[in-house]
Amino acid sequence: MFEISLGGTIWNLCDAVLIFGGFSMSREEQKQSKPAKKKAPKKQAASPQKQMTKRPNPRRPRGTGGKMAAEIVISVALVAFVGYQGFHMYHSLQPISQGTEGMELTSDMSEAATEPQNVYENVSVSNEDVHAGDLILVNANTAYVEENPSEIVSIYDHKTDNYHVSGTETSLRQQAVDALNQMLDAFYVATGHQDMIVISGYRTNAQQQELYDEDLQATGEQTSTRVALPGHSEHESGYSLDFSLYEDGVQSDYDGTGEYAWINENCSHYGYVLRYTEDKQDTTGIQAEPWHYRYVGQPHAAYMQENNVCLEEYLTLLKNYSADVPLSITNWDGEIYQVYYVAADTAADSTYVMVPPDKKYTISGNNSDGFIVTVDTGEIQSGEAAASEASGAADNHAADSAADVSGETAPDAEADAAQ
Repeated sequence: MFEISLGGTIWNLCDAVLIFGGFSMSREEQKQSKPAKKKAPKKQAASPQKQMTKRPNPRRPRGTGGKMAAEIVISVALVAFVGYQGFHMYHSLQPISQGTEGMELTSDMSEAATEPQNVYENVSVSNEDVHAGDLILVNANTAYVEENPSEIVSIYDHKTDNYHVSGTETSLRQQAVDALNQMLDAFYVATGHQDMIVISGYRTNAQQQELYDEDLQATGEQTSTRVALPGHSEHESGYSLDFSLYEDGVQSDYDGTGEYAWINENCSHYGYVLRYTEDKQDTTGIQAEPWHYRYVGQPHAAYMQENNVCLEEYLTLLKNYSADVPLSITNWDGEIYQVYYVAADTAADSTYVMVPPDKKYTISGNNSDGFIVTVDTGEIQSGEAAASEASGAADNHAADSAADVSGETAPDAEADAAQ
């Protein structure tokens, strides 16, 4: 601040001197330019001897003093200015450690201030996709509307050797089969059991209607509390399955107790949840079914199990979260996800959904009024490495054990239990 003021003062002084000098010189020029007044001729002296030759006037002409003063002041100002510049340049070349530290601090503060926050872009999603995805809700109040679900595959054609399936036509969505294989391979490693059997998976609307009618005939009731209405069964979505036990050609009920409790305790690691429990019957409207599992994917299964919420409760909870304020979920393996809800734009055919452009994400409908966005942040909580290593070892053990088991032929398909 001082250097700037000093430099400015010198320049102002120079300007003032130039103005003053210019003013003085202009007055002199004006005087010189005025015509001289004519004087009456003097009478000549009578005696030529007395006539004297005039000596030049030693006084300086008027105005020359101001001009010289201006030149002197300008010279002094220029010398001072040159000296000031030399002094400033000399000191600017000297190392100043304190200034460097200050610059580094300023740089750090600038980086912190400009650290990017969550950045999103809009993607257009058809409103028809509200009825598709791992998190769609199908219950007595919300019908399943997709007539031909995609990626339905035969479980028998894709299964491992560590469990059974009731028939070659028993099927699920591909992602549900992949997760099922991983879960039952790990179950075999943990317990040595290979007697789990999938007795029911995807059902068509016609198959669900047949089961519903059979239950009404058996009970004599007008409605069923054991079989969902056609169009309102999770089995029609391809995300749900029913377990039983199969050993030595004999099938028995599965209740998830004893060593089989491992399934309930660990199914969320593979994206599955025990869908209908006794304590949630008032919310789901379905009696407890220890054999019925639903695939919802990760990290949703982990959150639902840890917080003891059913799918209805979970989807309601997610409506409190947005892209600006997402729900942060740490999965069982330490991976951190962000989950939020986007309401469908009912005034249009599609909805703009905010998603991060630089991270992995999925979008699932909730089957009613909006979308659930799940973002993999790429961040991992401490301790993940140990969990990942243990999981990898279990998978390798399962793969080695499965290689020693001979291929099996699917047992005869039995009638689906009325779930």
